[in-house]
Amino acid sequence: MPKNRMPKNHQAAAAGGGEESAEGRVAAMYADRCLVWSEGEEVVCAMRGRLKGRLTPVVGDRVRIVRNPDGGGTVTVIEPRTRVLIRRQANRKRISRASEAQVLAANVDLLVVVASLRRPPLRTGLVDRFLAAAAMAEIPPLICITKLDLDPGGEFEAVREAYAGLKIPVLGTDIHRAETLGPLSDALGGSVSVLVGHSGVGKTSLLNLLTGLEMEVAEVGFQKDRGRHTTSTARMIRLSGGGFAIDSPGIREFGLHGVEPAELAGLYPDFRPYLDGCGFRDCLHLSEPGCSLVAALKAGHITEARYAGYRKLLEELREV
Repeated sequence: MPKNRMPKNHQAAAAGGGEESAEGRVAAMYADRCLVWSEGEEVVCAMRGRLKGRLTPVVGDRVRIVRNPDGGGTVTVIEPRTRVLIRRQANRKRISRASEAQVLAANVDLLVVVASLRRPPLRTGLVDRFLAAAAMAEIPPLICITKLDLDPGGEFEAVREAYAGLKIPVLGTDIHRAETLGPLSDALGGSVSVLVGHSGVGKTSLLNLLTGLEMEVAEVGFQKDRGRHTTSTARMIRLSGGGFAIDSPGIREFGLHGVEPAELAGLYPDFRPYLDGCGFRDCLHLSEPGCSLVAALKAGHITEARYAGYRKLLEELREV
């Protein structure tokens, strides 16, 4: 399995100095300032001059800060990162250029893929992309299905069964029934989690209940069944039950960064048992003779939907 590849400048950065400093975690980033959770409170911090231009902090970064007399602070050290969630920078103009990495969050203990069954409909392809990114970064994943009140036909159980074979927990929530939030609160407690999902799936509504805050929630349009972005930047929030959750902006597209086409199949846990039997070492599992993955597909050991999503993502990687 490929390791999570960070850009070369994603190393520890320090600016020296002998002042007494405190540990912290970056909670939000703005144009020239950041919010840092340190010693039980949020501190507005600037970057020390010698750090500027060397490494841009991201939400979740472990840092050291020096407090200022005015109550603010200065970031003096950015510690090395682990378990970094990265995607390919969105290129809406489709300009032909080398893909760039966008770091969504660092030092993550759990990736929570938030999806709804209705308004907007479940997009299994996007879910599988998030799961592949989690595998690349070695971040344990969890799937949270929202809006169970819109599921009178038992579709949630079908989704849970589909991912059970991948050993990925699937939880269901309904913000109108508090008892459905208990398992999610327990899963997030004591860790740093990042919540990702399509716009409008209900991430902010969940976090309002799990944090006691009142962040803005957008309604989903009835016509096009699409969500509107309510979170414009990633934000780390302290949970009522302990731990922190990083609320990421709603994502309509998610491209993998730093994955070679031949490595992609290894990010699918249900594919891995069938990868060693292929006739070619560089097999892409399309139409090559002697491909054990295609044989497993024909035998019904992996699903058509998962394989179709793999082929689509593989095509994107080959174009990049």
